Amino acid sequence: MKGSLFAILTLVCSARAEVDFVHDVLPILRIHCAECHTGNQKKGGLSISTRGQLLEGSEFGEVVAPGKAQNSLMIKLLRSQDEDEWMPPKGPRLSQKEIMILERWIDEGLAWPNEVQIGALSWEPPLSLREVSLPPVYQGREHPIDRILDADLMKRNARLPELVDDRSFIRRATLDVIGLLPTPSELDSFLKDQNPKKRIQLIEKLLSKDISYADHWLSMWNDLLRNDYTGTGFITGGRKQITSWLYDALRDNKPYDQFVRELIAPGPESEGFINGIQWRGDVNSSQTRAVQFSQNISQVFLGINMKCASCHDSFIDRWKLDEAYGLAAIFSDEPLELHRCDKPTGVMAQAKWIFPEIGEIDPHAPKDERLSQLASLMTHEKNGRFVRTLVNRYWARLMGRGIVHPVDAMDTKPWNEDLLEVLAVQFQRDGYDLKKLISWMMTSKAYQSKSELFKEEPSETYQYHGPLAKRMSAEQFLDAIWQVAEVSPAKTDAKVDRRKRSRFPNKEDMLEERPNLAHWIWHQGETGRKSQLRKKFVLERQPDRAVMMATCDNAFVMKINGATVASSQDWTSPVYLEITNALRQGENLIEVEAEMFGGSAGLIAEFVFKNQGEQSSLVTDSSWEARPPNGAWSTALELNKYGEKPWGQVFNNDLLQRALLEPEPPVRAALVKNDFLMRSLGRPPRDQVITSRPDNLTTLQAIDLANGAELAGHLSKAANALAERFKRQEDFLDWIYLYSLSRLPNQREIDILSNFASKKDDQQNLEDLLWVILMKPEFQIVR
Repeated sequence: MKGSLFAILTLVCSARAEVDFVHDVLPILRIHCAECHTGNQKKGGLSISTRGQLLEGSEFGEVVAPGKAQNSLMIKLLRSQDEDEWMPPKGPRLSQKEIMILERWIDEGLAWPNEVQIGALSWEPPLSLREVSLPPVYQGREHPIDRILDADLMKRNARLPELVDDRSFIRRATLDVIGLLPTPSELDSFLKDQNPKKRIQLIEKLLSKDISYADHWLSMWNDLLRNDYTGTGFITGGRKQITSWLYDALRDNKPYDQFVRELIAPGPESEGFINGIQWRGDVNSSQTRAVQFSQNISQVFLGINMKCASCHDSFIDRWKLDEAYGLAAIFSDEPLELHRCDKPTGVMAQAKWIFPEIGEIDPHAPKDERLSQLASLMTHEKNGRFVRTLVNRYWARLMGRGIVHPVDAMDTKPWNEDLLEVLAVQFQRDGYDLKKLISWMMTSKAYQSKSELFKEEPSETYQYHGPLAKRMSAEQFLDAIWQVAEVSPAKTDAKVDRRKRSRFPNKEDMLEERPNLAHWIWHQGETGRKSQLRKKFVLERQPDRAVMMATCDNAFVMKINGATVASSQDWTSPVYLEITNALRQGENLIEVEAEMFGGSAGLIAEFVFKNQGEQSSLVTDSSWEARPPNGAWSTALELNKYGEKPWGQVFNNDLLQRALLEPEPPVRAALVKNDFLMRSLGRPPRDQVITSRPDNLTTLQAIDLANGAELAGHLSKAANALAERFKRQEDFLDWIYLYSLSRLPNQREIDILSNFASKKDDQQNLEDLLWVILMKPEFQIVR
């Protein structure tokens, strides 16, 4: 064992880190190769301005073979001893160390960030927006987006993409706008609808669902604004959430220019973004709060990478160290000294804006005034970069790839300049309305066309042929499981208001005035760490609405008719929950596994049922049964009446009232803390700005999806909840396919899965069926 451990440690210690392109390779190429092979200089037909151009080779053929340095012409010429062919032909030759770096770089696959271009930029984005003359209408496709893209396709002699069918459209649109699957009934209604404008009507209906819309888009903006509910900085107080402000801004569809002004010149609810993270201990100069501010606002609102320029003049674009520090000085509370590669320069930064053409910052103004000036300049009507960055992000979300790619490289030439400009001008003309922008994109034939599915990431020579298929996000994947099985968590971690705003409860709808008759109950006999309590009861009919409030000193998990409905580990924060769908006509069973952490223990709960205006209730009392660990069932012991010490008043009747009359929608994955499965599926920790998540399946994801404990737990809970439906519904296979895939199973699937339908009492069998469906690429990919 010791020998094996020693061998592993030796291997780890001797392993070389991967070559860093920007710091290791780029300087070599700049010094020895750029003069002859970048910009307008293409000696021998070779350009190395970008990775794609290097891979195109020269007039002599392939220059590099990724993964095969020794077979690459570049290495052969660098190592050649023939003065007629060695490279470079003039000046000092490369050292042995430099050649070995290039060999390792090629062997490792030729890593090269998309945004990096060697030599002078061939394209500089204009600052102001411009009006675009639209091409003629083709085949009746009048939408400005279609006119531009159709003209481009015809110019390339490419066919117009076909429109996607209704089944695929409703699934795509519903997942894109609110992050959920269309229900079987919604699918059926849409397919039967003969209205030629039904797609437009569906889009508007989805956008009107303000809670579901905010639930879904919160994930993207949490990533962008590095906002979360737990993680780096929250324990020490070095970081502050903006969740409540952000959620309300999305739900209210706050105009984007106002949205950004409130982030840059914030109030108490929105200041967490520009304040960044106060890291523990000493950090390098590029991670101070002031420099984080410079990096974050540039990346999020302008698509500019100031991280490189925060250390030295950028290797990858035109931004300079003093420009990065100029933005940082706007935020800084004290004089700010420039640091180059973490070393002080003796030069003090002056607060300034990076586009002086549209205005300046007063460096002598107080901080609040400087931030207010910056907010105005950032959202200035002549700052076209601000608008283009946003519309490009939303195009990438809906269409699978940005018009500028990657979305943080807005100094990169777009694959269609006119399209980006038309989107930006329309967005500004519509008053920076994010929902209108989404609707405008989705009502185009371009959005409604069949999607392309690439085997690998498209190259920089990408040309539009239709929208690209997209992978479900981590949140969409979990929401889909919870939605189908109705097993969402009981509580959110995000502090947001998801109550309906349609009306105030009428007086006749209020709960009856009566004392709370519940008792704290426990089992008879010796106290154990975990105990069980249960109650059987009969309902003459399933109630129109049913709610509960419950808590346990210290923790509990509650099931109703075998399905887990609630859990808590904080007895001072009772659970308030709608349970209508968990109940059924006839006999019902409530089961509680309760746990005490020491000291006194007890469970208290009230269940309220409403039928045609009449209310009835069920409370914890001696009619319940209880048992200690490994003990026998007996009558529950009544410990205290509600309101008596040591527990006192714990319930909030108003919260129960809200749950009864205007319940919040089921909890969504975007509103709960990150877990191992979501992390594996791409949800980031959000201690850095994340503008796009990885699309490719990783080994870790494959393992977690194949046999991970987190997914197994979700499937077990879902299978348990679906068991009753499985037993009652003869067409269960059709139903689960319609809900999950928006289609019926084909004959081959029926033949294969008919074995599942014949084992309706086997929960493991049902879990396997769910897993089979969830693992289908058709489920996980939005097409």
